[in-house]
Amino acid sequence: MKQVDILSTTILLLFVTLFVVLPVSAGPGTTAAKILDLGGGTRAAALGDAFSAINNDVTAALWNPSGLGIMERRQAALSYVDRTQLFGEAGEGLYYAFFAGAMPLGDAGTLGTMLQLEGQGEIDVTIDSPEPIRTENLGTNWVWTASYADKLAQGLLGGISGKVISLKLGEEGARAYAIDLGMQYDIPSTPMPIQVGAAIQNWGTRIHFIDENQSDPLPRMFRFGTAVTLYNQGNHQLRFIGDLTASIHKLREDEDQLEADLIRLNETIKEENEQREAEGQELKPEFTRNGLLSDRGVGVNAFEWRHLQKSVGLEYWLGSFLALRVGYKEEPGIDLLNFTDHLTYGLGVRLLNYQIDFAQLPGGGPEQQRLNVFALILQF
Repeated sequence: MKQVDILSTTILLLFVTLFVVLPVSAGPGTTAAKILDLGGGTRAAALGDAFSAINNDVTAALWNPSGLGIMERRQAALSYVDRTQLFGEAGEGLYYAFFAGAMPLGDAGTLGTMLQLEGQGEIDVTIDSPEPIRTENLGTNWVWTASYADKLAQGLLGGISGKVISLKLGEEGARAYAIDLGMQYDIPSTPMPIQVGAAIQNWGTRIHFIDENQSDPLPRMFRFGTAVTLYNQGNHQLRFIGDLTASIHKLREDEDQLEADLIRLNETIKEENEQREAEGQELKPEFTRNGLLSDRGVGVNAFEWRHLQKSVGLEYWLGSFLALRVGYKEEPGIDLLNFTDHLTYGLGVRLLNYQIDFAQLPGGGPEQQRLNVFALILQF
């Protein structure tokens, strides 16, 4: 019990500390280490990245480290995504891969580790003519994560991850450190089993390639999700999963910079309104301090509905052999015209100790192609 008390107290204190004492972030909406936004786990990808309330899965640590808290067996996962399928020859050398492993320690919880790799491709180097003199590899970004999770109380899981992030920008390199914290809870006495999960991710040092004055924060996130088992009879199980994700790029705004931006933006609006008034058009309202903070999603404004990523998914299991998955993801600031541009889907096939997962999801690129993702999972 003493071990449980220490872990739960540590997680709660860190949750509070991260929201209270972290320093101001530079640059509205500016973050580094985009490798931390690439997700991972083919199962999660097929479910629209709704995964913060899922547990007993080696890839859960990518979304909520507490999801490792009740691992039944040791698991390992390997995934590789060739991103040249989106950009053709121009994308030569672009890839994303990860390896994850988790080992349950009985009553002592679960240990997990993960290595994420992002190949940034190649670029042709020219001098005085369009003909390249050589091809330069832009290097590989990587993230190594170590996780620990345990049962804190009846129905309550807690977890923590530490991360080392290494980035390349040409010949320059940078390193940062971060932690993730998460909890999951099984709500008791409900008609259908309901799990809820919450996690804060990527809270740590800044990335700077040159000096501290030219640095960016990591892509900090807060996730909240639920998983509801709609049906579980015989060989059939159907589960609904939903997630809301807030990207907290900036905790506070520099007051001097905010005042300067207000003056600049409102001067522009005044000029536009003079023209509108002359043409008999409706005048545009000027920005207020709170309105500008809301527009930029600073601090608590990041939790406004328009700034949240919305993810939902359905997963159906036929026995323990076949899984069918479908999801829908809507990201703030990204305008996609077609419903299918938000749609994800996939399947999983399990045989003995082996499982192969497949997902197809919007990949982007110049032609808005879809991305095929595979993963191999081993349980032993």
